[in-house]
Amino acid sequence: MVCLAGIAGIASGHHSRFEYDGSEAAEVRGTVQSVFWRNPHIRLVVAEQLETGESRRWEIEGGPVNALERAGIAPDLVEVGDRVTVLGLVSRRDPRAMLPVRITPEGGEPVILSRERAAALGLVAGPPSRRNRTIDTATAEAAVREADGIFRVWTNIGRTQTRSEHPLTPGARAAKAAWDQPSDDVALRCQPAGMPEGMVSPFPIEIIEDGGRIVMRLEEWDNVRVIHLDDAADPQTQPASRLGYSVGRWEGRDLVVRTTRINYPFLDDRGTPQSEAVEIEERFTLSDNDTRLDWTATVVDPNTFTEPTTLPIMHWEWVPGEQIKPYNCALPDEA
Repeated sequence: MVCLAGIAGIASGHHSRFEYDGSEAAEVRGTVQSVFWRNPHIRLVVAEQLETGESRRWEIEGGPVNALERAGIAPDLVEVGDRVTVLGLVSRRDPRAMLPVRITPEGGEPVILSRERAAALGLVAGPPSRRNRTIDTATAEAAVREADGIFRVWTNIGRTQTRSEHPLTPGARAAKAAWDQPSDDVALRCQPAGMPEGMVSPFPIEIIEDGGRIVMRLEEWDNVRVIHLDDAADPQTQPASRLGYSVGRWEGRDLVVRTTRINYPFLDDRGTPQSEAVEIEERFTLSDNDTRLDWTATVVDPNTFTEPTTLPIMHWEWVPGEQIKPYNCALPDEA
């Protein structure tokens, strides 16, 4: 393992993906003491035996269960008592926490848990595969028969950043600077994301035609949005909620949605605030061959931004047979 100075006590909570950016790779060999295989992130505790005879505990926190299952990684990858070697990135906040990239059970074959990180470390070649290895032929064929324009399940294939930072008011800038991820990130308490953060997700979404409205199922957090078309009411008469009240219209093949009445306090998962005055206009653009869907969003909030701002452009593709999986977020002490 790489040499680490100033080892601190192991953290008890979940860790942010951002704290591993730019950190060093390390390899830990030890015995699995506990396994937590649930969303939002799997977690192992591995005891590393030191040359002094002492044991050092590592918190190994990986990706979400849904993503691992789609990659064909089963929960029986490791069990309590197994000897494993874990290659990963050490947290910059907690030097006993690691984001695993590859796990090798003793006497077994290495398993890549994060292909993107593995490619960055030179362990694998090529971009990460976004295909679901578990889709069978019959399910895929049924999806082809049932697909209808925008109405199908869409698989995330990435995002395009539209700006480096948002045009914050002085008050909003101070609020973001005061945001402390370990204590303030609601996701670490398994509290579902609201709008617009709920849309900027790496998980699949499903768009369903439901009479005079559209139902949108977002796999992450088990969110369900309703886009009102024929039955739209005056938004100002509707109660505020974390997903807001959405009214849609068709512009050719594009679906345009305006959402107001949002009482979720954050624009994103990095502490950018928003007020209940926020208004979001989304545009879902379907490709000519119906296999790609692009999403853009413009946000107006005079209490937070000095001018309208934009969110990353989300890109989805159609993977026939992909299905929305339950998210069922849980924390270790709740499982």
